[in-house]
Amino acid sequence: MAIVLDRQNPGKVVDRTDSLIVIPNTVGITNALGLFQDDYRSQKTIEIVRTTRSNRLLEDRNWDERNQTRAGREHDSLLLKIPHFPLDDAITPNDIDGIVQAGSLAEFAELETVASVRADKMIDMREDHALTLEAARMQLITTGTAYAPRGTVVTNYYTEFGITREEVPVDFAAAVDPRTTINDAKKAVRNGLRDGQAGTVRSFVALCSDSFYMALQQNAYVTDAFKYVDQAQATRVLLGQGGADVPGLDARFEMMTLFGITWINAGSAGYENAAGTFVPFIPEGDAYLLPVGVRDLFKTYYAPANRFGSVNRRAQGSYWFEYLNEKDDIIEIMTEQNFLNAMLNPAAIVRLYLDI
Repeated sequence: MAIVLDRQNPGKVVDRTDSLIVIPNTVGITNALGLFQDDYRSQKTIEIVRTTRSNRLLEDRNWDERNQTRAGREHDSLLLKIPHFPLDDAITPNDIDGIVQAGSLAEFAELETVASVRADKMIDMREDHALTLEAARMQLITTGTAYAPRGTVVTNYYTEFGITREEVPVDFAAAVDPRTTINDAKKAVRNGLRDGQAGTVRSFVALCSDSFYMALQQNAYVTDAFKYVDQAQATRVLLGQGGADVPGLDARFEMMTLFGITWINAGSAGYENAAGTFVPFIPEGDAYLLPVGVRDLFKTYYAPANRFGSVNRRAQGSYWFEYLNEKDDIIEIMTEQNFLNAMLNPAAIVRLYLDI
């Protein structure tokens, strides 16, 4: 508790409570699932080399016949440019001159300092970079394209690898049992992993829009199935509570594990556009089924900063540069993050959509 002057009537005092800071929702679903592997490079352009192996059954031969031979491995490559995402800000004397710290409980006793303003800007700018990375990763999952809204990089991994994305309509009408369709979708993911993809599939996860998740949850066959699954999950789902199926995701994300898939309602994950409108990462009516635990399925390649001290050196995830000018009236802050998200096996991602 602190007694401070009334801002509107300096002749009176008021009881000031703790300060409230409105923080955007920046929960990273891709981080919680551990989908992307970070790869720090020293150049702004990378080459992804793909080796295609094939296995086949051997046939028997007569003893005097010519032996079978096998074809060699096929090699191709994909040359990609890593986009550049800079973000600048500055600290000026006006940011601290006579300014009371927002979190100060002692009116006029704790004034802003350069260190305090710098810390606030570091938090805000770091969160902007984190949100951009998460949005870019979710765009890759939903569209197969690299995030570069100004078109400095144009990459569609389905086109580059010559693959048509598997898309499965799902009917959740009361009289329809969705298991056959869902099993077909899982089969499509498995088929997409047949091309020598390394690693083990730990689980299947579906990132759902709010409308898709609600349709799934309210399906008559799903409701009936919960009578026979573990009581803890059934209670949680029927009460509309968030689950702990995926560590790192809190109660904002409802989820349930059914039909061999962990379904996550990702409808609350997204960003606000320039008009202040919320844009969900998962388009309404959609869900994206993918395997978890497969090595090199998704990668994030980082390039070094556009500075002499960083060129040709192993990249960092993000960079912060700070300069005080000769006039002693501005501290310039320059940050950047240079990354490219890659989907190295697009066939393993299946789009589900409501068949209305």
